[in-house]
Amino acid sequence: ETMESAEGRFTTRCQNAATIVEFLEAHPLIEEVFHPSASNYRHASIFEEQYKLGGSLLSFRIKELDEDQTGHFCDALAMTIPFRYALSFDGLVSKVNHHKSVSEFYTPPPLLKKQGIHRLVRLGVGCETSSDLVACLNWALWNHDKISPEEIRQSQRNRIKDLGLELPEALLDGNDN
Repeated sequence: ETMESAEGRFTTRCQNAATIVEFLEAHPLIEEVFHPSASNYRHASIFEEQYKLGGSLLSFRIKELDEDQTGHFCDALAMTIPFRYALSFDGLVSKVNHHKSVSEFYTPPPLLKKQGIHRLVRLGVGCETSSDLVACLNWALWNHDKISPEEIRQSQRNRIKDLGLELPEALLDGNDN
């Protein structure tokens, strides 16, 4: 890989993230968006002075969803083709995670809220077509509450099978003991 091709992919990821930020800020179900290109970014003047691109990582909160509902939204979004669950956000494909489920599993809810990291959906935006990413986000925002936990588990089983992975049935059913 050349520096030019790597820079081109990074630029695409950053532009896709900025497009998603713009979409999320205008969406009626979104409470807050966190990214240097967001209109409420408190260090906008420093960012504009020192950076050309805002990066490909962003997070947001959905109005009126609690932690469990936010996790369910992330599960629904991960049912779409472009978005995958991930612990790490580096790479060329778009990834999602529910901050509480992944990074703060043992943190009590009052501490999450005090730290300002409660109910966060985090995205690592990839090189897919930005209109596809926005369409998937929009679909998940309007439809996550219509999808049952069993439908999500079945989708996860199908994806595992499609990837050729073999996992113990207990894990597929959500039982870790």
